[in-house]
Amino acid sequence: MILRPAEPGDRKAMHDICVATATQRELDDLDLIGYVFADPYLALAPELCFVIADSDGVAGYTVGALDTVEFYRRWRAEWTPRFADRYPKPAQETSRYSSLVLSLHNPERFLPASLGGYPSHLHINLDARARRQGWGTKLLESLFGQLRRGGSPGVHLTTSAGNTRAIAFYHTLGFEVLDRPGEATVMGLRFDGSGRMEASPSRS
Repeated sequence: MILRPAEPGDRKAMHDICVATATQRELDDLDLIGYVFADPYLALAPELCFVIADSDGVAGYTVGALDTVEFYRRWRAEWTPRFADRYPKPAQETSRYSSLVLSLHNPERFLPASLGGYPSHLHINLDARARRQGWGTKLLESLFGQLRRGGSPGVHLTTSAGNTRAIAFYHTLGFEVLDRPGEATVMGLRFDGSGRMEASPSRS
């Protein structure tokens, strides 16, 4: 297994892993999950996309955005128009499907109540064959290094409140719970000036 920057040719594999690892699979159009949580990052912020791969291909990835607010602005301007005809914006959220389509049109829905010192954000997904081998940590370390070089003071992520294994993993990296809106858990990690990871005071 090797870790490397993502390339344009990795898009389908990253998309497929995103879809395959989704916890909610009741959608008729599972590709929508990849269009929201994986594909826009390789298109808009390829320098913040990393993959692990072996002889069978890509086995996991992490993606991120340096400035979440600016990234979502570009998303609406450059990414949403690609899907406007295929996924018309619904008038209201009535299902998981309509929630994702609304997010495709208005990604600011993902913004935490307060970004504070955590302007960056990330997503990470691993295929089953790459789990419990330390690759998640290595992928995130690569992403954190790139974020620090870009001047980010900290990064946040959102996971399901019921995903206790993921929450425990992020705690081992120094993430702290920032908020618990609804059924989600928002976690944050501050970077100190020396390039080390620095846990923030919990605001939970």
